[in-house]
Amino acid sequence: MNAILRLALLVVVAFSLSGCGRSWLAGKWTLDRETTIANLTADRDAASGTPGEGFLKEFVAGLQKGVSHLLLARFEGVEVEFTATEMRRIRHGTGEAVSYEVIERPEPGRVVLRYADGEIATWSRAETGVRMRLPGEEEHWIYFRAVK
Repeated sequence: MNAILRLALLVVVAFSLSGCGRSWLAGKWTLDRETTIANLTADRDAASGTPGEGFLKEFVAGLQKGVSHLLLARFEGVEVEFTATEMRRIRHGTGEAVSYEVIERPEPGRVVLRYADGEIATWSRAETGVRMRLPGEEEHWIYFRAVK
């Protein structure tokens, strides 16, 4: 009995050290539009502390709103599924699968992935599920919730 417990402990340690245990990213995810818009709006409101009034301020706010809706259109109706080695994007029953590798874990609950096509993306845990960082200097995220 003691040998079985040692073997079980050895297996658990081996999986946790090698990263082969179940990842928090594994599963099916779909766009969490409400959370994404709320966070994009909060980012815009925080940035609007800069000087500017009247027409120009409204114009910039309108542009930002239009850009955020264009960004979200890319993810509308898409299910993203992560396995240990693949990311699958499916929309209306068709999609694609691409392999990936974890190239960095900058902090707990955050991974940087390199897809087979060379694209690099940062994914992170979120209160409502997971989130993907949009490319660019500003830190903007697209939020996803688990598919039920």
